[in-house]
Amino acid sequence: MTASPPPIRMVFPRLPLATAVLVGLNVAVWLLQVARGVAPLHASPEALVAWGGDVPLLTLTGDAWRLVAAMFLHGGLTHLALNMFALAFTATRLEDEFGTARMLVIYVLGGVLASCATVSWNEWQATHGHIAGLVTVSVGASGAIMAQFGALLVALVVVPPRFAALPPHRRPGVDTGLIQVVVINLALGFVVPHVDQAAHVGGLLAGAALGLLMSIFPAATDARATLARYGAAAVLAAVCVGALLHGASSVRLQALRAQWLAEQAPSR
Repeated sequence: MTASPPPIRMVFPRLPLATAVLVGLNVAVWLLQVARGVAPLHASPEALVAWGGDVPLLTLTGDAWRLVAAMFLHGGLTHLALNMFALAFTATRLEDEFGTARMLVIYVLGGVLASCATVSWNEWQATHGHIAGLVTVSVGASGAIMAQFGALLVALVVVPPRFAALPPHRRPGVDTGLIQVVVINLALGFVVPHVDQAAHVGGLLAGAALGLLMSIFPAATDARATLARYGAAAVLAAVCVGALLHGASSVRLQALRAQWLAEQAPSR
């Protein structure tokens, strides 16, 4: 009588706490949307706008909160799954390389700056006759994820490697494979329809800038070094958001907002 083979056990790497919280928050928002009646596979533009999608016309005319809210919304299950897979990859490695607090700063501020890039691009397009971009809704964590890619690229040359003792699945992906992933993601954005390429490019550049700022005094943990890192990052984000909102032509855009909202109101 032959012995039965031992059962096969699947072993999955455990996500660091902050990375798991980010993934869980994105999933929780999607579940809440579905529980409130939003289509799970293909959310309608109207539903995404109602939940805080980044519509440049609305963002520029009083709804600046959409710059943050849109980062945690997704257009459907596939959109969510792809972004969360990428987020688990980037946030885990960024957390190993920069630490938890700096990873979170890069994610949040990088996502906000990516949203700013989307709004700025569509406003510029509108000044050249392409008005439709002002009322296009943009959602997703991809801008923040691209910011993390940007920071990891900075880690190639700025942050000294401190992770040789980590197991392979926890080592930051700062190698040629990382560069290939970034190039592929950017290339797909130019050929796949309905991809917010402005957020991808803007997020990548924002992440590179934030990665540089977060690398100030990389080995220092005292209060002065911490203040220098976070203060510089906060100033960068505040300047970009302030310039975006201050540069809006409020009279013209407010008139367009009133007209668009009137057109969107359900007829009785």
